[in-house]
Amino acid sequence: MLERVTQRQCPRCHTVLLHENPGTLLFCWNCGAPQVTVSEELLTQWEKQRAALDSGVLTGELPGDETRAIDWRIALRYAALAGVAAAGLTLISFALPPVLLLAWFWAIGAPVVAIGAYSAKFRQTRLRPGFGAQFGLLCGLAIFFAMSIVNTSGLLLARYAFHAATQIDGQLAAMFTQLRATIQAQGGPSQGAALAWLKIPEDRVGLLLSMFGIILFVYLGLSAAGGAFAVMLRQRSPEQR
Repeated sequence: MLERVTQRQCPRCHTVLLHENPGTLLFCWNCGAPQVTVSEELLTQWEKQRAALDSGVLTGELPGDETRAIDWRIALRYAALAGVAAAGLTLISFALPPVLLLAWFWAIGAPVVAIGAYSAKFRQTRLRPGFGAQFGLLCGLAIFFAMSIVNTSGLLLARYAFHAATQIDGQLAAMFTQLRATIQAQGGPSQGAALAWLKIPEDRVGLLLSMFGIILFVYLGLSAAGGAFAVMLRQRSPEQR
């Protein structure tokens, strides 16, 4: 720590130095070592900076200043890259079905990987769990809609271009048949209304859309939680302390 002293000594031989003209390059008269002097102006500036560091002004830890150093353009770029990777894996899975498993693993772990990549690029940025949750949510949105667009395009091509939608129609029919069997097994006064509801095509589409929305809600929640958890793990690592 810098401090003002009335009597200066040589840092090499500890000889008491004689008073010299200020602002000149000084040397020890005993050993010849060069001496470094600090002006009153520099000492004052250092004290102000030290006080600012102690109060948290320069570390970004004041209330409302947590995200000042976050570069959201880079964060959005990483989220978009996560979506592109998910779309690529989904597209490859059309030719190699086992790759679909890898695509689902990527969909789950992408927020953690993206947080690690962002943190490695901006090592001096102090990440917060709130940012991790938002970043994970962005990654989840990008991945979910990228995979949905690829799968929807594949279904449209299979039905209208290649006329090979027999398997898809069979899967949907089997699902509704199982649902009808479950309703009949449960019984109750509302059984007739529920069975009649399943016969209406618009209602079946609404059921499929509701299932799609529930899956989206659950997946985005998991992505946000994964991003926040990844930031908490990095805060425990030595480079983030």
